[in-house]
Amino acid sequence: MAVRVFVTGGTGLVGSRVVVDQLRRGNDVIVVSRNEARAVRILPAHDSLQIIQDDVNFEGKWQEAAGDCDAVVHLAGSGIFDHRWSSAYKKTMRDSRIGSTKHVATVANGTFVCASATGIYGDRGDTPLDEQSDPGSDFLSRLCQEWEKEACNSSGRVVMLRFGIVLDKLGGALGRMLPIFRLGLGGPIGNGRQYWPWIAWQDVVEIIAQSVDGNWQGPINVVAPEPVDAKTFAKTLGGVLHRPAFLPVPKCVIRLAVGQAGSVLTSSQNVVPAFLQRQQFGFKHPSLHSALTSMN
Repeated sequence: MAVRVFVTGGTGLVGSRVVVDQLRRGNDVIVVSRNEARAVRILPAHDSLQIIQDDVNFEGKWQEAAGDCDAVVHLAGSGIFDHRWSSAYKKTMRDSRIGSTKHVATVANGTFVCASATGIYGDRGDTPLDEQSDPGSDFLSRLCQEWEKEACNSSGRVVMLRFGIVLDKLGGALGRMLPIFRLGLGGPIGNGRQYWPWIAWQDVVEIIAQSVDGNWQGPINVVAPEPVDAKTFAKTLGGVLHRPAFLPVPKCVIRLAVGQAGSVLTSSQNVVPAFLQRQQFGFKHPSLHSALTSMN
């Protein structure tokens, strides 16, 4: 049976994949975007797709459309690496997540699937982290905690997806790494011992679909079951591309290049998908080699 799904962030890397998948499943999809013309260029023309030009950072007419939908998938938020983390940009990051979620949650009366991030756990070394683990105390952790708190104000069924690094050759972290590694200039970041929680985009799309259609509730670690550190990640990516991957990138260089945002790459989070494993979720790409091979 078709459902009506309202999507924010539908022109982003993950969001655009979700829109295509929901249309493929026969659902009606409404996407809200601040730039309708851009959304039309990015998203496929489809009889079951409606695009509304509006801004979820503010209350507006979009809320009426969202309130009439069976499910709301909220993926909007400014990019972690789009700018250096000045005081002004930190405010932008907060407003685009916490502020927008406050507005969306008030009208999400059915199923509310809200993005979050594994950054909620902070820098935790090699300690295994499941959904019940305590949060950290750094900027990203506090941001995620407030983000999820706003999501829980929805009167519907709330699913909070704590995304790890989403692997997609079209963009994101992997999209930025591929040109460097293809030149044979890739390597581990920092000391290489920090854990990087990751997941293939194909599994992300399926997890969101099951969040919409099923009875899941609460926080979910959206990560693959194979934990890897930065050194293993670089070695695996180099192997898939048949390129050397031994040139380390010192922490100081990362800091110089992207400022405080570099902490996302140098902190360690050994996140495990405990909820998904209890649900016996069938990962399409449970191993890093499988995921990277599918995108090469």
